Amino acid sequence: MRNFAWHIFCDQYIEAVKDRLYKPEVYGEEKRKAAQFTLYTVLYRILQLLAPITPHITEEIYQNLYADVVGQKSLQLTSWPEPEAERIDEEAERDGDLVVAVINEVRREKAEKRKPLNAAIKKLRIYAGKSKYAKIISENKEDIIGTCKISRLEILSEKGKGRQVQGFPEISFISEYS
Repeated sequence: MRNFAWHIFCDQYIEAVKDRLYKPEVYGEEKRKAAQFTLYTVLYRILQLLAPITPHITEEIYQNLYADVVGQKSLQLTSWPEPEAERIDEEAERDGDLVVAVINEVRREKAEKRKPLNAAIKKLRIYAGKSKYAKIISENKEDIIGTCKISRLEILSEKGKGRQVQGFPEISFISEYS
Protein backbone atom coordinates (compact mmCIF):
# COMPACT_ATOMS: atom_id res chain seq x y z
CA MET A 1 0.00 0.00 0.00
CA ARG A 2 2.86 2.36 0.86
CA ASN A 3 4.49 1.61 -2.51
CA PHE A 4 1.25 2.39 -4.34
CA ALA A 5 0.56 5.57 -2.37
CA TRP A 6 4.07 6.94 -2.59
CA HIS A 7 5.42 5.73 -5.93
CA ILE A 8 2.35 5.26 -8.11
CA PHE A 9 -0.14 7.80 -6.78
CA CYS A 10 2.17 10.58 -5.62
CA ASP A 11 5.26 10.19 -7.78
CA GLN A 12 3.53 9.22 -11.01
CA TYR A 13 -0.13 10.24 -11.07
CA ILE A 14 0.07 13.52 -9.20
CA GLU A 15 3.13 14.55 -11.22
CA ALA A 16 1.31 13.65 -14.44
CA VAL A 17 -1.83 15.69 -13.66
CA LYS A 18 -0.22 18.79 -12.14
CA ASP A 19 -0.20 20.53 -15.49
CA ARG A 20 -3.91 19.73 -15.99
CA LEU A 21 -4.74 21.07 -12.54
CA TYR A 22 -2.81 24.31 -12.90
CA LYS A 23 -3.54 25.06 -16.57
CA PRO A 24 -7.25 24.58 -17.29
CA GLU A 25 -6.91 27.19 -20.06
CA VAL A 26 -4.70 24.69 -21.93
CA TYR A 27 -6.41 21.38 -21.10
CA GLY A 28 -9.96 22.51 -20.43
CA GLU A 29 -12.05 22.63 -17.29
CA GLU A 30 -13.41 19.11 -17.86
CA LYS A 31 -9.94 17.52 -17.71
CA ARG A 32 -9.07 19.55 -14.61
CA LYS A 33 -12.23 18.37 -12.86
CA ALA A 34 -11.60 14.76 -13.93
CA ALA A 35 -8.12 14.92 -12.38
CA GLN A 36 -9.52 16.46 -9.18
CA PHE A 37 -12.19 13.75 -8.95
CA THR A 38 -9.61 11.01 -9.42
CA LEU A 39 -7.27 12.50 -6.81
CA TYR A 40 -10.13 12.86 -4.32
CA THR A 41 -11.45 9.34 -4.91
CA VAL A 42 -8.08 7.59 -4.82
CA LEU A 43 -7.03 9.42 -1.64
CA TYR A 44 -10.26 8.26 0.01
CA ARG A 45 -9.52 4.63 -0.90
CA ILE A 46 -5.93 4.96 0.29
CA LEU A 47 -7.21 6.26 3.62
CA GLN A 48 -9.58 3.30 3.94
CA LEU A 49 -6.82 0.81 3.22
CA LEU A 50 -4.35 2.47 5.58
CA ALA A 51 -6.86 3.00 8.41
CA PRO A 52 -6.20 -0.34 10.18
CA ILE A 53 -2.47 0.49 10.28
CA THR A 54 -2.55 4.24 10.93
CA PRO A 55 -6.00 4.91 12.40
CA HIS A 56 -5.41 8.33 13.94
CA ILE A 57 -4.01 10.23 10.96
CA THR A 58 -6.38 8.58 8.48
CA GLU A 59 -9.34 9.46 10.69
CA GLU A 60 -8.17 13.08 10.94
CA ILE A 61 -7.90 13.39 7.17
CA TYR A 62 -11.26 11.65 6.71
CA GLN A 63 -12.97 14.06 9.12
CA ASN A 64 -11.57 17.09 7.30
CA LEU A 65 -12.11 15.98 3.71
CA TYR A 66 -14.73 13.23 3.50
CA ALA A 67 -16.99 12.89 6.54
CA ASP A 68 -19.64 15.37 5.35
CA VAL A 69 -19.70 13.92 1.83
CA VAL A 70 -19.60 10.22 2.77
CA GLY A 71 -22.02 10.62 5.65
CA GLN A 72 -20.37 8.23 8.11
CA LYS A 73 -19.33 9.41 11.55
CA SER A 74 -15.95 7.66 11.26
CA LEU A 75 -13.72 6.27 8.53
CA GLN A 76 -13.78 3.01 10.48
CA LEU A 77 -17.53 2.71 9.74
CA THR A 78 -17.26 3.16 5.96
CA SER A 79 -17.75 0.25 3.59
CA TRP A 80 -14.59 -1.57 2.58
CA PRO A 81 -13.76 -0.95 -1.10
CA GLU A 82 -15.01 -3.60 -3.51
CA PRO A 83 -13.52 -4.16 -6.97
CA GLU A 84 -15.81 -3.21 -9.84
CA ALA A 85 -15.16 -5.81 -12.55
CA GLU A 86 -16.97 -3.78 -15.23
CA ARG A 87 -14.48 -0.92 -14.79
CA ILE A 88 -11.39 -3.08 -15.33
CA ASP A 89 -9.83 -2.34 -18.72
CA GLU A 90 -6.62 -4.30 -19.25
CA GLU A 91 -5.84 -2.61 -22.57
CA ALA A 92 -6.11 0.85 -21.00
CA GLU A 93 -3.84 -0.34 -18.19
CA ARG A 94 -1.21 -1.55 -20.69
CA ASP A 95 -1.45 1.75 -22.58
CA GLY A 96 -1.08 3.65 -19.32
CA ASP A 97 1.94 1.55 -18.37
CA LEU A 98 3.60 2.53 -21.64
CA VAL A 99 2.96 6.25 -21.09
CA VAL A 100 4.18 6.04 -17.48
CA ALA A 101 7.30 4.18 -18.62
CA VAL A 102 8.13 6.93 -21.15
CA ILE A 103 7.59 9.67 -18.55
CA ASN A 104 9.64 7.79 -15.94
CA GLU A 105 12.54 7.27 -18.33
CA VAL A 106 12.61 10.94 -19.32
CA ARG A 107 12.55 11.91 -15.64
CA ARG A 108 15.29 9.35 -14.89
CA GLU A 109 17.43 10.86 -17.64
CA LYS A 110 16.93 14.34 -16.18
CA ALA A 111 18.01 13.08 -12.76
CA GLU A 112 21.11 11.41 -14.20
CA LYS A 113 22.02 14.63 -16.01
CA ARG A 114 21.48 16.47 -12.69
CA LYS A 115 18.70 18.58 -14.12
CA PRO A 116 15.65 19.54 -12.07
CA LEU A 117 12.44 17.74 -13.03
CA ASN A 118 10.97 21.05 -14.16
CA ALA A 119 13.89 21.68 -16.55
CA ALA A 120 12.55 22.38 -20.01
CA ILE A 121 13.29 19.96 -22.81
CA LYS A 122 13.69 21.86 -26.07
CA LYS A 123 12.93 18.80 -28.21
CA LEU A 124 12.15 15.17 -27.49
CA ARG A 125 12.17 12.68 -30.34
CA ILE A 126 10.55 9.36 -29.47
CA TYR A 127 11.22 6.34 -31.64
CA ALA A 128 8.17 4.21 -30.88
CA GLY A 129 9.37 1.16 -32.81
CA LYS A 130 5.92 0.36 -34.17
CA SER A 131 2.78 2.24 -35.12
CA LYS A 132 0.73 0.81 -32.23
CA TYR A 133 3.10 2.38 -29.68
CA ALA A 134 3.32 5.61 -31.68
CA LYS A 135 -0.49 5.87 -31.61
CA ILE A 136 -0.67 5.33 -27.83
CA ILE A 137 2.06 7.91 -27.21
CA SER A 138 0.38 10.38 -29.59
CA GLU A 139 -2.98 9.97 -27.85
CA ASN A 140 -1.30 10.83 -24.54
CA LYS A 141 1.15 13.47 -25.74
CA GLU A 142 -0.47 16.27 -23.70
CA ASP A 143 0.34 14.44 -20.46
CA ILE A 144 3.86 13.57 -21.59
CA ILE A 145 4.56 17.17 -22.71
CA GLY A 146 3.09 18.66 -19.53
CA THR A 147 4.74 16.25 -17.10
CA CYS A 148 8.17 16.33 -18.73
CA LYS A 149 8.11 20.04 -19.67
CA ILE A 150 8.70 19.45 -23.40
CA SER A 151 8.60 22.32 -25.90
CA ARG A 152 8.55 20.14 -29.01
CA LEU A 153 7.66 16.44 -29.19
CA GLU A 154 8.25 14.25 -32.23
CA ILE A 155 6.87 10.73 -32.32
CA LEU A 156 8.14 8.35 -34.97
CA SER A 157 6.83 4.83 -35.66
CA GLU A 158 10.29 3.54 -36.49
CA LYS A 159 13.05 1.98 -34.43
CA GLY A 160 15.78 4.45 -33.57
CA LYS A 161 18.75 5.26 -31.41
CA GLY A 162 18.88 6.95 -28.08
CA ARG A 163 17.91 6.04 -24.57
CA GLN A 164 15.79 2.92 -24.25
CA VAL A 165 12.55 2.97 -22.24
CA GLN A 166 12.60 0.33 -19.50
CA GLY A 167 10.05 -2.41 -20.11
CA PHE A 168 9.64 -1.39 -23.76
CA PRO A 169 12.87 -2.24 -25.59
CA GLU A 170 11.40 -1.15 -28.95
CA ILE A 171 11.01 2.42 -27.69
CA SER A 172 13.86 4.89 -27.38
CA PHE A 173 14.24 8.66 -27.33
CA ILE A 174 16.69 11.48 -27.81
CA SER A 175 16.28 14.69 -25.86
CA GLU A 176 17.69 18.14 -26.45
CA TYR A 177 17.80 20.61 -23.58
CA SER A 178 17.70 24.39 -23.85
